[in-house]
Formats: sequence, C-alpha cells, structure tokens
Amino acid sequence: MMKLTIPAATAAVALLLSSTTAFSQTQTGDMAVSMTVAAECTIATEALAFGTVGIIDTNIDAEADLTVQCTSGSAYQISLSDGAGDGATTAARLLTNTVTIADTATYSLYQDAGRATLWGNTAGTNTVDSDTATGADEVITVYGRVDSGQNVATGTYQDTVVATISYGTGL
Repeated sequence: MMKLTIPAATAAVALLLSSTTAFSQTQTGDMAVSMTVAAECTIATEALAFGTVGIIDTNIDAEADLTVQCTSGSAYQISLSDGAGDGATTAARLLTNTVTIADTATYSLYQDAGRATLWGNTAGTNTVDSDTATGADEVITVYGRVDSGQNVATGTYQDTVVATISYGTGL
C-alpha cells in the first residue's frame, strides 16, 4: 500500500474550504416609533345626600365629590344640569317627592364652601373651569344647600343632576 503525503499548505486550504465558517455582513436602518395622545377625560360622581330632616327651619348643607381625570395638560370644564324637576333652574333645583310629584323642595348647588357661586351649565358663566389637568385624579367638591323656611310634606325626595365634563381644544 502506498502512503500519500499532503503538503502542509494544501492541508490548510482543504481545511479552510471544508470549514462551515460563513462571512456575514450587517446593515442597519432606523425605525420610527410614534404615538399621539389625544385629550380625554373621565368623571365619576358621588351622591349628594341631605339626610333625614323634619321642619326646615335652618339651611341644610351637604357636600359631594366629583372625581375627574384628564390627560395631562388638557383644559376641561364641568357643568351641572338644572336637574330633572319640572321647572327647575340653576338657582332653584327641585327635589321631587317620589310619591306625590307635586310636592317639591328647592335646593341649590354651589362651587364654593361659602355657597356664594352657583354651579350651572352655562359655559364661562357658572361652570367650573380648569387651567390644565395634571393627569392624576382631581377631586372637586359640590356644595349643596336646601334653604330654610320651606314647608315640605313628609316623604322621600329625589332629583338627578347630570355632571358633564367638556375638554379639548377651544376651551
């Protein structure tokens, strides 16, 4: 049998050709990433309860909170409707007896604890306006008052006031 000898250079080339090493190249590209944040607000209401009363010989005051959250930097405006009572106004909302709807008690809603500024639904006049939202929950108190001196029949009295938050450009 004959023995073949392979010179060292030839062996190196053979080894290089049989190798699985690949030569790779890379390319890069920039990927744009974006997001648009639109103005958005939410509002949650708490019930305003004047409690159980008898003769209304003094003012009856109560408070409730509204919780709003708007995208940071958004302007917003909160309005309160006149309520569901027939003939109700911002200055004289009506609690209506749930049995005898002709029986009512008047009350008002205010923006301040001193109950000097009525809270209504006329933009720029009697609504609560923000400078800009913080992005976090903001608690805003509604101050209610049933004025003294009303002669009201016994019963349960109710009303529904719609709290509306308006937001976005143009406020």
